[in-house]
Amino acid sequence: MKKILLIAGTGDSSAFLSQLPQDIAAVATTVSSLGADCIPKRDGIKVYTGSLNQEGFTALLQEERCDFLVDMSHPFAVEVSFAARAAAQSVGVPYLRFLREGYVDAKVNCRRFKDTQSAAEALNEISGNVLLTTGSKTVGVFQKYVMGFAERCYLRVLSSSQVLSELEALNIDAGHIFAMKGVASAALNFALAKEINAACIVAKDSGITGGIKEKIAAAKALNIPLFLINAPAETGAVYPTFEEIFAVIRKEDEVFL
Repeated sequence: MKKILLIAGTGDSSAFLSQLPQDIAAVATTVSSLGADCIPKRDGIKVYTGSLNQEGFTALLQEERCDFLVDMSHPFAVEVSFAARAAAQSVGVPYLRFLREGYVDAKVNCRRFKDTQSAAEALNEISGNVLLTTGSKTVGVFQKYVMGFAERCYLRVLSSSQVLSELEALNIDAGHIFAMKGVASAALNFALAKEINAACIVAKDSGITGGIKEKIAAAKALNIPLFLINAPAETGAVYPTFEEIFAVIRKEDEVFL
């Protein structure tokens, strides 16, 4: 039986594990217990919870004797992917990177930016409140570069004690925080933006499973611009479907590094 080390914790990984063939075993890694709770419970799937660097991935690959490393981390988790790829190469294990499906709507007023700082600086060109849906790790950048950040910006973040503690350390007003789990619906994005009288929604281009379609729909319905931060470019081979990854795992004569 083939065994994979799967970087999980995303909607993609949960769907992938739900469809995992019975002849493939998996060790799924997640940073938090919230991610672990989304992993299907079945024989052949083991869960490891905790943050991993290159050495951690290397040790886990060796301890579990994995045949492949499948990376389904968030498109913006660049450091995780870099560490995982390096670990796989160091032990001679094929590294398979899943590529999320994207989404574009030409009818929405969308401005694209190369990084978080560029998007933050562009917010100074408009007036009014802003709904930030880019996660807690980007808050410091917006806080630094957006004029009137404390009054104008409202954050939708993951509902975890760690995230809320980080925001408290940044002196973020609790009244400007919407904490919740999972991808928000178009209706919820619309309601949150409308509640704060948002003049703009800011999002990461994290693909359909990352909720970009729902954010675009909300901005379109409110007739306000969407500031979209481009995902980092992927390097090397990528696989856009689960079936292609399953096919590679079952191929014994090819190596994909």
